[in-house]
Parts: sequence; C-alpha cells; structure tokens
Amino acid sequence: MTVDRNRIKMIVAALSAVAVLALGFLLGVQPQLASASAAAEQRATVDAQNDGLRSTLTQLVTENEQLSTLSADRDARRASVPDSADMPELIRQLDEMAEAAGVPVTSFTTADAVSYEMPVAASDPAVSEGEESSDSSAEPTPAEATGPVAPAQYTDPAVTAANFSTIAVTVDVEGSYAQALDFVDRLQKGSRLFLVTTITSAEAAESEGDTAAPGAQTWTVGGLVFVLQDGDDAPAADDATTTAPTQAEGADEGADATAAGD
Repeated sequence: MTVDRNRIKMIVAALSAVAVLALGFLLGVQPQLASASAAAEQRATVDAQNDGLRSTLTQLVTENEQLSTLSADRDARRASVPDSADMPELIRQLDEMAEAAGVPVTSFTTADAVSYEMPVAASDPAVSEGEESSDSSAEPTPAEATGPVAPAQYTDPAVTAANFSTIAVTVDVEGSYAQALDFVDRLQKGSRLFLVTTITSAEAAESEGDTAAPGAQTWTVGGLVFVLQDGDDAPAADDATTTAPTQAEGADEGADATAAGD
C-alpha cells in the first residue's frame, strides 16, 4: 500500500509539473513570442518606410542641385514668350542684333495683337463626314501617298485664346545680302521668340549724301512674336479679344517706329 501511495504521489507530482510548465508557457512565453513577432513586423514596416523616405530625400537633393539650371531654363523660356508685349525691350534687342550684323534699322512696325485660334485637326470626324457627304462621287484616293506628309499638330489645353496671342512685326534693314542673312539668323536665335514669315528685298533708295555701301539693299523682314499671360492675369475665355495697337518706342533716331492701325 505504501508503494502504491508513493507511486500515486510521484504521478501527481509529475502531472503538476507538466501543468505548471504548460501554464507557464501559455501565460508567460506565448505572449512574449507574440509580442516579439509583432515588433518584428512593425520593424519591417518602419524599415520599408525609411527606405521610401531615403529615396525621396535623395531625389529632393538631386532636384535641389539642379534648381539653378531649372530656374535659368524657366527664365529663358519666359523671356522667349513673355507675359506682355514689351515692345521697347524687343526694339532694344533688334537694335543690338542689327548693329552686330552691320545693318541699320530703317523702319519698325507692329500690328494689333491677335488672339490664338486652336487649329482644327484634319482627322476631325465632323469634317470627315462633311467631306464624304459633299463629295461622294469623287474618285477614291490612291493608297500611295504622294509628296511630303505634314507633321502632326500639337496642342496644349493650357494655351487658349484667352491667354495666348500673336503680334505681327515688320522690320526694315539696309545692307548686303550676307548682312541681311546674318541679321535674320540672329533674329531667329535671339532671346525673344521671333517666327520669320516673310523676307523681301528692294534696291536701297538713293538720297543726297547717301553713304550706303555698294550693293546695299533694303530688306523687309516680317514675322510674329508671341505673348503668353499667366493664368491668374489672363482674361476669361469669353472676354478674349484683340488688344489695342502697340506704339513702338525706343527705335533708332530717324527710324519709322509706328504701330499699324494708328
């Protein structure tokens, strides 16, 4: 009987020890393991966020190093298409280019500013349907294209008749053929965007005491300059109208500096 009691006590003690170990694992070790797993997941998330922030910071540092270059490019683009006509500054630039090319400016004329008109795409469905209905008996177009193909038109919704306008400019200079080409080249490469549309020449008018070089001619260069107003300063689309003529000021002494339509 004594042996059986001792065995029972040993079995009870062993079971108690197992129960204590199980409770200790469930109440002590398991929560710690769960907490450690959650901490590891949070650390992985924070590491991923830190990597993203490091990448963003590197990009910002790179862009900051390029800030001066981007600012210079922005200023150059704004100067090429300013937010106002600024005719005196344009005349000053023309005088400098003419002097560098060795041709005096004899006349400078500007026309009224004209609001921008959005080009109509050739593939407009309405236009295509109208053409087909009005000319249904025409012969089919050959599959092979003949002649050069016009480049695709590019438009920007930010450029509208309310904020973009063109100003026709005519400049008369006097000089040789080579000097006129030099002046036109400088005109097209100047800081103000100038689209040359026409170039004509005529024999220079002779006058008393004329000291013009032999072979000198009068060259009339016509073109367009552009104005792009900022969004905050631009009028509403319904209010977009042709602006008043611009009085050209600051031309060389003796030059005919007037605005067409005055």
